[in-house]
Amino acid sequence: MQQLKDDTLHGTDRARRERAVQVRGKIEQLVAGRTPIALFLDIDGTLLDVALTPSTVHVPPDLAELLGTLSARLSGALAIITGRPISEADHLLKPLKFAAAGVHGAEMRVSTTAKVEPLTPSFNPELHIDLKAVADAMPGIVMEDKGAGIAMHYRLAPELRDSLLVTLEALIPKYPGQFTLCEGRKVVEILPVGFSKGQALRQLAGFPEFANRVPVMIGDDIADIDAFRAAEALGGYGIKVAGENFADAEAAFNGPADVLAWLKNLSQIA
Repeated sequence: MQQLKDDTLHGTDRARRERAVQVRGKIEQLVAGRTPIALFLDIDGTLLDVALTPSTVHVPPDLAELLGTLSARLSGALAIITGRPISEADHLLKPLKFAAAGVHGAEMRVSTTAKVEPLTPSFNPELHIDLKAVADAMPGIVMEDKGAGIAMHYRLAPELRDSLLVTLEALIPKYPGQFTLCEGRKVVEILPVGFSKGQALRQLAGFPEFANRVPVMIGDDIADIDAFRAAEALGGYGIKVAGENFADAEAAFNGPADVLAWLKNLSQIA
């Protein structure tokens, strides 16, 4: 599959693709050479194919086992960094649990046995009312309340993206300093000010299982860019998955199937 996509690239794009894929080789060399790494993984679009709605994703039957094997290989240094609540991540990856940051870092579990801790107070109830009114006025917009954040999905009505953004931006002055907007794959996230996947990665990287390791973040979304930068600032790598947000030329992976195949190979390096 990767070769087929690479055959469509030319000149500068091919060179960019080759550089991106070379990072995979560098990480394999680190693992083979017993240099400790820490893996930080997004879910939707990275481990799982994106579905029309968050509840209709297909989970490969061996996904949890693969991540469990890889986590054991890395002495527990594997974490999930997702826009989903951690409870949803646990459901998708059951029966296993991992260290995780949910809702773009607004909630966190620092180890497999720790409790999920919300890091921000709940939103103003009036904001919920206003957002529900927005969704009700735009058929096809699906509002997802994550507790520590709210997602407005427009995958069922992509033509409403611009109108949705304008309407949500108009709410910001009504709730000053309370929330910010973050675009993703056919979704606009309403998040508490001061939280991001990058901040989440930096926090997790400081805990014992992840400290003194080379951080590697894999993601497919605009929200993952901050986490890429955080990993790179800590001496590690940010690796893009091609899809709606990252072109083939700049990505090291063609999609979730490519990511999973690579993770399996990583878990088997002698």
